[in-house]
Amino acid sequence: MNYKFVSDVSSEEYMSWLNSLDNYNITQTPMWAKIKTGWKSTLCLLYNDDKPIAGALLLIRKFAPGLKMIYSPRGFVIDYSDKEAVSAFTNGVIDYAKKIGAYVVRIDPEIVLSNNYKKTIVVDLEGKQKMAHLQQLGFKHMGFEKDFHAYTQPRYNAEIALTDSNGEPFSDEVLAKSFDKKIRKFIGHYTDVRGIFFEYDMGKNAVRRFSEISSHTEDRQHIILRDESYFNRIYDAFGDDNVIFFAKIDLDKLMSFLEDQIKNGDNESVEQAEKDLDRAKTLKLEKGNIVTMSALLTVKSNSTAYLLYSGFDDSIFPRFRTTNQLRFEGMRYFRNQGCKIFSLLGIHGDLNDSLSDFKMKFNPNVVEYAGEFEYPVRKVRYHLMTKLLPLAKRIYFKIKLKRK
Repeated sequence: MNYKFVSDVSSEEYMSWLNSLDNYNITQTPMWAKIKTGWKSTLCLLYNDDKPIAGALLLIRKFAPGLKMIYSPRGFVIDYSDKEAVSAFTNGVIDYAKKIGAYVVRIDPEIVLSNNYKKTIVVDLEGKQKMAHLQQLGFKHMGFEKDFHAYTQPRYNAEIALTDSNGEPFSDEVLAKSFDKKIRKFIGHYTDVRGIFFEYDMGKNAVRRFSEISSHTEDRQHIILRDESYFNRIYDAFGDDNVIFFAKIDLDKLMSFLEDQIKNGDNESVEQAEKDLDRAKTLKLEKGNIVTMSALLTVKSNSTAYLLYSGFDDSIFPRFRTTNQLRFEGMRYFRNQGCKIFSLLGIHGDLNDSLSDFKMKFNPNVVEYAGEFEYPVRKVRYHLMTKLLPLAKRIYFKIKLKRK
């Protein structure tokens, strides 16, 4: 084989190759590099007889003089069953790492170990073989943790198929029918009669509105998400592929519905309707008639749509569960745009937390990836940093939480 590894290729050349593939991960695009402040980057391609056959976005972080790391999120983009190509590409990346003085190369390749759909687990028999080859090349596997936060990218991801095995788009009815009945209850008629409606926006102004909604999620869950500047970078990087969905409520229509419930309902529904009516009147005085309840920030990349961030204002009738139909609206939109997958992204592998429980009600396929691998380029510095980095990360997040 006549392999040639090239770094610092242009975005145009790299994307031309990526777009020739059936699918690729959003984190392996040059657009992703634009949103990662504090990181430099390079795009690499491996040619075989002048034809590109593999590639990667390499993010580069400098911690201190002489201390750099390379990270390829969901990289490399390569056929891991082609051992010769994997070896050639790895050698090219390691040579590049030595050239720029990086002490480690970290990757978390899309090597699938299993798929779990409706509690039926199908093991990918080639996954362990692909892992073993990376280890033979000098990569260290960082373990099989199931926790969402254990690695830079979660090992388990939840994905909703938007098409059947022949590539035919699912109808609205087929999509919704696969959801848990607790999810379906809040889709369609339930929202319509309460004056809840849904919109999407690709404009810059939508970013600020999304950031405001997202802040409610941070406050409620005591977590750190992202600020408006980060969401703006996503917008600038992905342009019209960045779509923000909003659930809104027409309080006049809601109040009309509630008044009818009070007039015609049973004792239990009347009591709740009276409370809701008082709340609706207060909200209208405070916020006007049309009020935003929840939002999703999504990005389309080739045939996959990614739900990157979501949030809801828990002061605006949270029990109406608008996040349920909002996800359904996102699926419908991207299905109509030709997407095959709507990714809910990371999930805990043991499925025993509230986030996983919510995502699993959409009956996704849970994809288990092999996880992270690290190649120690400079072994002494590597061992030093493996002790210091986790400590520095914990201190950083403690300080950031205290400042909120």
